[in-house]
Amino acid sequence: MKYASNAVLALSRAFYGKRLTKEDYDAMLHCKTVGEIAQYLTYKTPYGAEITQSGMTSFQARGLEELVSKHRFSAFESLCRYEMAIGSAFYRYFILRDEIDQIERATLLLGGNKEIYLERVNSFLDKHLSIDLFALGRANSLEEIALSLQKTAYGELYDKCLRAPKIDYLTFEQAFEGYFVKEVKALCKRCFSGGEEKTLQKLIARSLDRSLIECVWRAKRFYPSSTDLCVELERKGTDMLTLFSDRERKALAEAESVADVAAVIEKSAYRGWFDPKSARSIEYQLEQSLYDYCAKEIRFSSYPSVVMFCFLQLSRIETRNLVRIIEGIKFGVSPQVIEQNLIL
Repeated sequence: MKYASNAVLALSRAFYGKRLTKEDYDAMLHCKTVGEIAQYLTYKTPYGAEITQSGMTSFQARGLEELVSKHRFSAFESLCRYEMAIGSAFYRYFILRDEIDQIERATLLLGGNKEIYLERVNSFLDKHLSIDLFALGRANSLEEIALSLQKTAYGELYDKCLRAPKIDYLTFEQAFEGYFVKEVKALCKRCFSGGEEKTLQKLIARSLDRSLIECVWRAKRFYPSSTDLCVELERKGTDMLTLFSDRERKALAEAESVADVAAVIEKSAYRGWFDPKSARSIEYQLEQSLYDYCAKEIRFSSYPSVVMFCFLQLSRIETRNLVRIIEGIKFGVSPQVIEQNLIL
């Protein structure tokens, strides 16, 4: 089992070794059309296999973005199949994340963009989902979404949200994100032990805290007088998977301005993750810091699960970089502006 797990570590690093380079990004930034980007990806990068197999000769931005995502999911599928083969259930983390993302998206859109459920690029995920994507796509009300989830692990939770005194998207998001954290904790405990379990939980906590910091920052910037955030952070308490201490979490909730938030962050585990005086957005800086952290861990961690998780985080960011380039070229944005928004 030890040697089999190490194969996951080696495979993750091998995939990471094929990542796009600064030279690749520079070359694509100077492409004039989406077709030129597709041609470069086909002949100069590992993305060529998916593009060639598609049989496409004329490329629109949306189609190329789907092929880019398909490449990422191909690596994901290889790793998860290996996880299954050696008896590890940690691949369920990604199934769980995808299921909750789809439920939250359906709730937000209320059936207004059904094609997102029909144009999927990863058969492995779809095969293992417990939810019916087509039923979600057809739903035109919250009640219809609840009906589609009735026979799943999410049915009771969704019904509970519908019975809440205040029904809005935040109600569903908070409930399902809380459920996600609870399940992830149980999954880590079931699959790992000792140092690997602790290290993986800390890594996952960093990815979740990144979103938490963004949420707090926006709340204090645009809705400084709102008390909802304070109540929510206090309610979650130890249910959160976070590196923030109780004192720091309370200070974040009670902060009166973004300056107060920055002061708390500077004394936490995320010191140096962003500079409030920087011209870069808070979202960009946090994503760059998470990227840098994962890039370090994938090189030096000896835990297969940590290396695998880091690779998938880095792969997700690379996909987003490519989407930014494709969209930028499509709308005629200058290479300099596009590059400023890439995580490198």
